[in-house]
Amino acid sequence: MTTSFDLLVIGADEASLAAAAVAARSGVATALLRSPKQKTTAVSFCDIPNFVWRRLDLHEYGLIVEPVSSRVTLAPDGEKLTTYKNLNETKSTLAKFDGGDHLIWANFVDEMKNLDAAYGLQETAANVHVNGGGAFRLFTGDVRALSSLTHAASNCKSLLDDYFQDEALKMHVAAHALSSMGLGGHEPGSALALAEFFDDHAWRVRADEDSPSLLSTLETVCRNSGVQIIENKLAEVSTEGGKHRTITLSGGEKIKAGIVFFASPGAAQTAGVRASVSPLAGHGAAKAILRISLKTPMKSMGAGDSAIYQILDRLDDLQKARDNVMDGRLPDNLPVEFEVAPNGDIIVQTAYCPAAFREEDGWREWTGQDRQAVARRMIDQLSSRISGFGSTIRKSKLTVIGAESPDRPAVFTDLENVIVQPSRHNAVAQAVRLVDKVFASV
Repeated sequence: MTTSFDLLVIGADEASLAAAAVAARSGVATALLRSPKQKTTAVSFCDIPNFVWRRLDLHEYGLIVEPVSSRVTLAPDGEKLTTYKNLNETKSTLAKFDGGDHLIWANFVDEMKNLDAAYGLQETAANVHVNGGGAFRLFTGDVRALSSLTHAASNCKSLLDDYFQDEALKMHVAAHALSSMGLGGHEPGSALALAEFFDDHAWRVRADEDSPSLLSTLETVCRNSGVQIIENKLAEVSTEGGKHRTITLSGGEKIKAGIVFFASPGAAQTAGVRASVSPLAGHGAAKAILRISLKTPMKSMGAGDSAIYQILDRLDDLQKARDNVMDGRLPDNLPVEFEVAPNGDIIVQTAYCPAAFREEDGWREWTGQDRQAVARRMIDQLSSRISGFGSTIRKSKLTVIGAESPDRPAVFTDLENVIVQPSRHNAVAQAVRLVDKVFASV
């Protein structure tokens, strides 16, 4: 038996759930497919814009969010560089360092925010393929979008070099802007990550200690809005025939959908689907998330209980890590991000893992040993900055998102009705806008 929907969202994160709920409330027959018991483990998430709160009535579910306190980079020499949402507070912090970079910080942030408004970079990055459209059509059919091509083709490192002198500040901005996307900063188009990073809704927030999580809240909203949540593993996305895509699940059940939507490259890559144009598409990379429970709570590191930390030795280590990933190898000097959950657990993430590993005779899937190696390197990075960290660990659990089978042929999204949202710092807002746009055009 084959079930049909107007929209099938594949994924389990906040952006997937929000997009599915908004579509269903707009009258679109919607289903969401996720692997059994699949849950994301990230603590913070991008800010939720007011229009999403209103459309989903999130105030009715007891959800309370508050902004993270700061963004911090821990350097190997023990120095910490911290920036804040408040521009004056950041300027004051940067003024303590040599040089005059603090004098242009506010102008830099404003100019990054204005990149999208002036050139439509976020629309250009969306890589939408619906009804014969596509990202290339955005460039060739719109003068403003053509102007954005120059900006989209630039790289993050060059853009930062144009503004700042201090290498520690450039490393700090790049680490926080690029690491969640697994970019190195030298790639053409990686400057798009800066426009994303300084978007007003890219500043991360966390659920209050007495609040339900955003993930559980959005799942409840989905069910109340009529989204059919299907817990099964995806076996195949068929690209043959008609207006609909056919999705085969583990066990042989089939689903037909007018539009298939992946809210992140990782969710798509796991299914063997790849975005083919956007520089933020994340080809070849997987993300590892390690949740660590400690024997005793970690002491504050002086940046607030809800700070987000990056560990990086040098700016060029991002590109080296990205090059290793593209070659199918796990980087030795692994860039990592971490934060402290309200219950005292440490959540460590890295987007610098290969989707599959290269060996002399070809490519292979992840193994248990690979997972152990990733977890070990993530713990080693924290131990390099936090004295005695390794001895405080009680248990840990690793989740890998975006690992793919080398034997599965890739399905590219330059086919009608299959959409992959590229990596976004404001993923919830952009996923909702993208779904709105798609169903306004069909």
